[in-house]
Amino acid sequence: MKDYLAAGVLLTIVGGLASLVWFADRAGKNSASVSTSKQDVVEANAATDAVQAMAHAQASGPQTESQLLDRLDKGNA
Repeated sequence: MKDYLAAGVLLTIVGGLASLVWFADRAGKNSASVSTSKQDVVEANAATDAVQAMAHAQASGPQTESQLLDRLDKGNA
């Protein structure tokens, strides 16, 4: 009878340790996923800022040749 009790306790301890290892592994994977997602957001924001700057430069730039020449003469083109 003692053998069954000892085996049950040992099985419970091993199962608990296996559960802790599994939980720690999942937590690590989730942490890596969050870090990757944050980096993706930073890169997407940088790309968006660059596209907005290009669109603004194109929209506010000279529309005709004479406007371009005027801006070149003023030195701000």
